[in-house]
Amino acid sequence: MLLAAAAAGLLVAGGVAVVAHDRGVPGETGTGRAVAAQAHAAPATAPAAAPPAAAPPGGPPGWALASAVASGPPDGWVATLSAPVTWSSAPGGPPSGTLAATDPFGAAQVLGLVGRPRPDGWGLAELPVRPNGTTGWVQVSLPQVTLATTPYRVSVSVSARTLTVTDAGAVVLQTPVAVGSPRTPTPTVTTYVWELVRPDQPDGGYGPYILGLAEFSDTYATFNGGNAQIGIHGTDLPASIGTATSHGCIRVPDDVVTRLAGLLPLGTPVVVAA
Repeated sequence: MLLAAAAAGLLVAGGVAVVAHDRGVPGETGTGRAVAAQAHAAPATAPAAAPPAAAPPGGPPGWALASAVASGPPDGWVATLSAPVTWSSAPGGPPSGTLAATDPFGAAQVLGLVGRPRPDGWGLAELPVRPNGTTGWVQVSLPQVTLATTPYRVSVSVSARTLTVTDAGAVVLQTPVAVGSPRTPTPTVTTYVWELVRPDQPDGGYGPYILGLAEFSDTYATFNGGNAQIGIHGTDLPASIGTATSHGCIRVPDDVVTRLAGLLPLGTPVVVAA
């Protein structure tokens, strides 16, 4: 799967806001109209970070955030934007770029953070841009940024052709996968689940769901008019599971991708290793 998009209209299905697009999904078996869903309600949405205690009288600015961060997990932090924000190369530094309020499908922009946010309100975010692995500092204490945490983590081994999901360190799912061919390899990078896409043909080449990752092909600069995005998706070629045959995406059985779509919140960390 390598994604390309042109926005269409806003739809509402089952109480979940979704955005329809004519989005080419090359990589295996053609293109089609897809639907991108925002993060699900519980249990798929990352649980909100516990509210901090009230600051004591005369408490220093940022005390509440520092309290929440100190009591939160060491990783698995997710930032969701409701308006554009700038990012910097250093905490408190001048803006290096601006992140849109929405992803290419029109859903709220989601960023995976590296470690805990800092007590001063800055967080190091994995950025959904080229080159893979780009990070930037975002002021996560802004009112247009909502913080949450997730206990889930996805690990993909390209050489073993496996995908493993853990919940607070405990394995909850493991499956064989298909990975990129030698000519179009799956990039090895630390990233996160950026988008959830529902193709219009659930029995087609991408299965019932695509989990779009915040990483891009190292082979293609563009693909079918898009930025050659990598994803985890189903397949209509189950015999390909366990092989190195895709254009770079990670194929899983259709029943597995359906489970992943219902289990993993946007922002879930994903480590793709050789």
